[in-house]
Amino acid sequence: IPFPSTFACFLYRAADFVRMAGISFSNMKLAGSHAGISIGEDGPSQMALGDLAMFRTVPGRTVLYPCDAVSGERMVALAAATEGLCYIRTSRPKTPVIYPNDEVFTAGGSKTLRSSAKDAATVIAAGVTVFEALAAHDQLAKKGIAIRVINAYSVKPIDADTLIAAARETGRLIPVEDHYAQGGLGDAASEAVAGAGLTVERLAVREI
Repeated sequence: IPFPSTFACFLYRAADFVRMAGISFSNMKLAGSHAGISIGEDGPSQMALGDLAMFRTVPGRTVLYPCDAVSGERMVALAAATEGLCYIRTSRPKTPVIYPNDEVFTAGGSKTLRSSAKDAATVIAAGVTVFEALAAHDQLAKKGIAIRVINAYSVKPIDADTLIAAARETGRLIPVEDHYAQGGLGDAASEAVAGAGLTVERLAVREI
């Protein structure tokens, strides 16, 4: 099984090859690293901020976004076991390990990392924004405000059932992503809950 890997921004050059691989039912897996503004000092020319949009448009394909070492290793194995074109988006910064070694991940799944009966909103995160969401949870808890935190590691297919249930229980969905507002996690979440008449408020990258 081929696993081409490069900086996620350089995969834009391969857009037509990715499109053809998708409609040709290729079993190729692609890994794009150094995604988003979290790469910091490498500057905007190296920041992939539209890669999720590009890969989400490939029909019927899988897009995975790990946040720590355990989920990264598991999603490589998951991609290998998933038929068809897969994209794994990885980040540059060091991140804490939050999952045990026996954690199970599935295409179309998610992980609810914080939850209570008093949650006033649900924050949907993936990759590096998982840790920002967890930090926000802890800061708000000191003020007596509870929020739910969901790691939507499977961006496509996304876990619509969990998002819809969370929206109905907490009243608000807030996707937070290291990606442009167009075509990324926020759009995936919005599409997932639109049929249930729910809306989202997105936090995303909106400038260079």
